[in-house]
Amino acid sequence: MPTHIPKNSLSDLTFSREYAADLGNPRRSQRARKVGVALALKPELSFPKVFPDEAGLEAAYRLLRNPEVDWRALAAPHAERTLERAEAAGEVVVAHDTTAIALRMYWPDERRRHMSSFSSRTQGFFAHVSLAMTADGRALPLGVLGVQPFVHQSGLDANDSDSWAFWENEGGLYDNEHERWASAVAGTDDRLRERGVRAIHVMDGEADSYGLMSFFKEQDFRFVIRADPSRKLKCDGGLTDVGTVKVPLGERFPLRDGKESKRNPPRRAREAELTIRAGVVTLARAQKKADASWSPGGVEAQPKTLTLHLVEAVEKTPPVGQTGVRWLLLTTEPVKTQAEVLRVIDLYRRRWLIEEYFKSLKTGCRVEDRQMESMTTMLNVVALLIPAAWRLLVLRTLAHEAPATSWKNLLTPLEFKLLAGRVKRDKLGAPLGPNATVAQCLAAIAKLGGHLKRNGPPGWQTLHAGWRSLQEMALGVRIFREASDQ
Repeated sequence: MPTHIPKNSLSDLTFSREYAADLGNPRRSQRARKVGVALALKPELSFPKVFPDEAGLEAAYRLLRNPEVDWRALAAPHAERTLERAEAAGEVVVAHDTTAIALRMYWPDERRRHMSSFSSRTQGFFAHVSLAMTADGRALPLGVLGVQPFVHQSGLDANDSDSWAFWENEGGLYDNEHERWASAVAGTDDRLRERGVRAIHVMDGEADSYGLMSFFKEQDFRFVIRADPSRKLKCDGGLTDVGTVKVPLGERFPLRDGKESKRNPPRRAREAELTIRAGVVTLARAQKKADASWSPGGVEAQPKTLTLHLVEAVEKTPPVGQTGVRWLLLTTEPVKTQAEVLRVIDLYRRRWLIEEYFKSLKTGCRVEDRQMESMTTMLNVVALLIPAAWRLLVLRTLAHEAPATSWKNLLTPLEFKLLAGRVKRDKLGAPLGPNATVAQCLAAIAKLGGHLKRNGPPGWQTLHAGWRSLQEMALGVRIFREASDQ
């Protein structure tokens, strides 16, 4: 089954297109491309380690601190490449979610400019991300279509007018925070429709809002939204039993900051047997204007009732000591047949990729360890890490979703030849023949990064260390070939 990720799009030679930003100055644009590719090659390292020579480090910092450099311009090439990959797929899922970027302060008086206070020792901001992925077959990430940084007004000093002005200019202060969900869905859907791409938007319970859902349906946006488990839903004609399905559930860890923790409890990875029911549900607008939920057109524009499809998935016999899964999914997708109902479940399950993307950004790219002194510089760093985190995620996802496919979905012929040669020379495992799979290649790449089989599956940093080693070998060969041709 095709992956919809263009062949060799992960190699540094092609990957550099993700950093082809137009910054209004050719030299500045070229520098951004060089800095971005260098950072993507070693995203887990600090800037002094990525750029060990003083001139290179100073050039990188000069770029990041340049007031003429806008983070949206830096992020634009990756969004454009993501649209190209979405166009090749034809239909995509777009997962929307928010993550907190928290940076430690080593001293209480060392405050970074324009950042929100999370605690007495941390500052940061929130990022609302829209991640595109394949809608059919294997769940593969295509890239980030949009990012909206924002802060809660309560996290800003009431007397810091400069920070308030900064976030108002960034569009990161909301009268109602459902605005970010509405603008993210509308913005991404419009860009995809212009390319002839059909989109299905997937969101968690934070988007369970009558005003939002009525707006999405009015605009003909397709969606799957997990309803708040406390919401009382009465189905028209009751729910129809669909049967049971077994689905793998990923491991979920508790967050460090209890104030940021979601309501979903932590769990061990397991396979769950879910009992599925489906039907039609009619929601009613709040009778009192003061109780009505927000929508872009205001309460007056909301219909009195909203008819949606509901899919309920319940784990009736969870393991001892574990909380059973219960999903209430509100959707515009059809649920007349068993296949249609199971597809809604599959669409919602693809949302886990955005959680993995956040792990890639924080663990693989160590975004929260960056010692930037201002929000402007920090946003430029995030823009450069967005494609790097995507590439890390693709490596991990291919290992899970397409392990048996050909090595050609992962490597260029040169990279494969170099990897096979290194495996043979250093006895890193079984030889890689012409029919080698993605899984075999990734296992060899992980060993290049120092992975030991007894330690379980390779982590973000080990896998990418091996990838970096392979890319450095390929770069050396290309430099030698170019020199030989002169």
